[in-house]
Amino acid sequence: MIQVPRLVCCLLLTVVCLGAVACHLRRPKTTPTRMIEPQLLEPQPPEPARQVSKAANAAAVRLLDTQARGHIGRRILHQQPNGEIAEDSVWRWSSAPDRYLDTALRIEVAASPDMRLVDAGRAPALAATLLVWDLESAGGTRLIGAVEFQITGTDRVVHTQVVRASEPVSGELPGDLAASAGRLLRRLASEGLKGVANEQ
Repeated sequence: MIQVPRLVCCLLLTVVCLGAVACHLRRPKTTPTRMIEPQLLEPQPPEPARQVSKAANAAAVRLLDTQARGHIGRRILHQQPNGEIAEDSVWRWSSAPDRYLDTALRIEVAASPDMRLVDAGRAPALAATLLVWDLESAGGTRLIGAVEFQITGTDRVVHTQVVRASEPVSGELPGDLAASAGRLLRRLASEGLKGVANEQ
């Protein structure tokens, strides 16, 4: 009588152990993601920081909002030859590209002696929407960017301007994508701010 419960107990323990070994789940194989951050500032030789002196008649601008439209996010996007947008499985931006555009706009205003950033309702307001930000591989890899700038003048009339530009990317990813992205963002920001200066 005593041996039957012991035998059942041993059999049950064996089944549990075999079940535990059989249920061991393997980790799925995932590709590690790698981050890229646009290089907005060119490497400078070490020297004391200089403050740009603003002109007395510097155009005032109020930066309202910087955002991205649609699917533009932290993933690096590739435009296929048929026009379809696909996400890169490995590379990501360390933050969403519209955040970098906001920083590029602020850097361009700070570097310009003819423009100053204000927080006043009577100044022209600038809103930027990143429309396109992807890699195109037709005829060599290029980083393509397009930004819609909405400039609300002091007369409350809204003017819209779309700026499109591209930068070549050398080598396989990441190549010089960080430097190319920085140059492209600065160029897009500079062109958008020229529209604000023309509204003055």
